[in-house]
Amino acid sequence: MRWMLVPLVSLALGCWPQGDDELPGEVVGEFEAVGLMVEQSCGAAIPARDPLDLSFELRLEENGRAYYRQPTGTAFAGTGSNGEYTFQVSQSWMVIEPDQFRGYVGCSVTQRDIFTFVIEEPEVDPAADGGVDMQGADGEATAIDPTLVKLTGSQSTDITPLAGSDCGPAVAALGGPFLALPCRVEYVLTGNGV
Repeated sequence: MRWMLVPLVSLALGCWPQGDDELPGEVVGEFEAVGLMVEQSCGAAIPARDPLDLSFELRLEENGRAYYRQPTGTAFAGTGSNGEYTFQVSQSWMVIEPDQFRGYVGCSVTQRDIFTFVIEEPEVDPAADGGVDMQGADGEATAIDPTLVKLTGSQSTDITPLAGSDCGPAVAALGGPFLALPCRVEYVLTGNGV
């Protein structure tokens, strides 16, 4: 049998053209987050780091379209509203090719990746100086210290066999790379602006 493995798609979510082109929308901020693995039922078939380190720029258009760009230049499109953001993609791929001589239909799966998070800005008390300068010397409002902006969320990858597939041979108990199918890799994320 010929195996076809795909590494964990680190947020391969609706790719936007790469390059030095500026993404649409207004800058929400730049963020760093750490993901702690809370589930990994896929086994060696889906290599997953623990912890997961993320750095990205976030942009938002008025229509709710959001954009996430990693330092490598890879950008993804999703949605955003009221500080909540979701980036997701679903793709199918073949794990084991069919073998007509043996009468084997093959194993194909659907991989669904979801990155969802909430951005929370600090509550500002104009009467207190909590490290947030709300007014500059010229009387105009100034930006909130980005390190006080918090990010919480999750990143998950779900792998499910397609209807009509025979994924029994892909499971580790039968010599395959997956610990189980269907399976899931999930991280809980925390971070802040930079």
